[in-house]
Amino acid sequence: MLYNHVIADILFQICDKNHNYCVKYNVGKDKLPFALLKKFEEYESKACENMSGSRLDRHKLASCICGAIIEIKPLVGYNGAQIPKNANETLALYIGLNVIKAFMMYDILDNIPLEKRYEMHKYLRNNFDMQLPSLDNNICDSQEYRQNIVNALYWSHYECNISQKECFHYDIWAYSKIFYHLELYNKEYLKKCCQEFIKSQPII
Repeated sequence: MLYNHVIADILFQICDKNHNYCVKYNVGKDKLPFALLKKFEEYESKACENMSGSRLDRHKLASCICGAIIEIKPLVGYNGAQIPKNANETLALYIGLNVIKAFMMYDILDNIPLEKRYEMHKYLRNNFDMQLPSLDNNICDSQEYRQNIVNALYWSHYECNISQKECFHYDIWAYSKIFYHLELYNKEYLKKCCQEFIKSQPII
């Protein structure tokens, strides 16, 4: 469900807007959706080792999907075109954010009368975008929050001199916490977007 409604949608938007990008069809012997699923399940299993329950909350779910995207690297250059070296890390961040957005919208829509739910879902999907703290909110950093996170994701893997292969040291728990704080940061934005919809289309 998340692949069809979140991941595939974002991949389509990227490739539609920039023809230098394309998406891997196969990863090893697997088609992309199944390769992502397998990698996600690896991260999910690691997370569950340190949990009392067996079900991921939305923030750990977003974190595991983010890690799977980084490792699978679905975006490549079309016909050998050069794309930014951190393109997949940027993709991973925004897919994680959109997973959180989907859950936040679900929480709101669960309390909306059924006859208005579809219209409100469509409105929120098109008008509510997850926000990141602006540069003005930084204490002493001269680089934007988004770039800092993308850099950190990119630096979470590197070529290992011993094994002669790429090593991934992605921290599920750290990024789960980041997604938790970004949800809190966006609650007011979502509330405002809901109020704007209600003003234009009263639900009572």
